[in-house]
Formats: sequence, structure tokens, C-alpha cells
Amino acid sequence: FGPEELAPWHARFLDIIDERVPPADGMLVMRDVMVAKGVVEPRSKLEAIAKIQDFHNDASLFEGYCKNPKLLAVVEAVCGPDIKSIHNMLINKPPGVDGRHPLHQDLLYFPFRPADRIVATWTALEPCTRENGCLVVVPGSHKGGLVEHEVPGWEHVNFLYVGAKGKGVDTERLHLEMDPGDTVFFHPALLHGSGRNRT
Repeated sequence: FGPEELAPWHARFLDIIDERVPPADGMLVMRDVMVAKGVVEPRSKLEAIAKIQDFHNDASLFEGYCKNPKLLAVVEAVCGPDIKSIHNMLINKPPGVDGRHPLHQDLLYFPFRPADRIVATWTALEPCTRENGCLVVVPGSHKGGLVEHEVPGWEHVNFLYVGAKGKGVDTERLHLEMDPGDTVFFHPALLHGSGRNRT
């Protein structure tokens, strides 16, 4: 996606964070767990928020992203023409908080099958680097099926964030450094996660 396509999505995210626009019904604006527990005092509203969940309830984001013809063309090539949009998130990773997401499989959260007719799309709104906690994947891991997951033994972790059992820091992974507009499409059984923002 080009800058002109990203700009309204980025602006909508900031409008929701800064409370210029109320969250749509069913949309959840989640504070970072360290902020919620009082461990970190954020310097701004932006630094307090970790995620906006279910943004498909926001007409602007749904029309702009979920129904984007370029995005749908790739999704249709993978899944076929009967497309449903689910589990949409805007993820924010400010510095100064833990912000990690353990290696996991999205298929764990989905009660429907077949897995090969599900695809995740992930678009960078800002530069994503190893230093600021870009997405990481374990290439080929989607071929092994769903694995057991557990809550990681971290001091600060969102209670919904579980990780694939036995898949720790020694697991071979590929860091997906991305420029704004870059988009990755991946299978729901692909092991993926992200590190801290160290900038």
C-alpha cells in the first residue's frame, strides 16, 4: 500500500487513541499490561495503548482496509471468493513497556476449519525493525499442525497472550522487517510473534 492509502488508517488509529473519535460498538481499546498494572507511567495516550481489537466494527477501517480490492484479490487467491473478515487488530508497540508477544499460532483462537481456507494479513503502518519489535515467524511451522500452547512465565504478559509450548528464544525464526505499506499474508498455523521495542 502507498502512503496515500496508509494515511487515513493511521489517522483513524490516532483519532481513536486520542479520543477524538469514540471506539465503535464492540471495538476494544486495550491498554498495555504494564500501564494497566501501574508499572509504567506513559508519557502520552499513544504510549498507553497496546491494541485496538475488532476494528472491523469501525466503518472507516472496515471499508478502507478489510474491503480494499488489492487486499481482497490476494485473500481470494488463497481462500476462494466467499470471504469473511474476523479478528481485526491495530497493534501498537511503544518503547518503555515489555510489548513482547510469544510465538503462537492464530489457529488456536479459531473454532472453524479448514485451516487452509484461513489467511492472516498484516500491514505495517510504520517502519518495523528488529529494534522496535517487528513480526517474527518460524518458516515452515504451519506444516506441523496445531501445537500445545501455554501462558509464558514472563513477569508482564497480557492474559490472552499464550505461547507455543517449548518454542522459546532458541527457536529458529525469521524477522520480518517491513516498510510502511508492506503486507504479509500467512497461514493460521504459522508460528509467529514479536519482540520488545528497544528504541
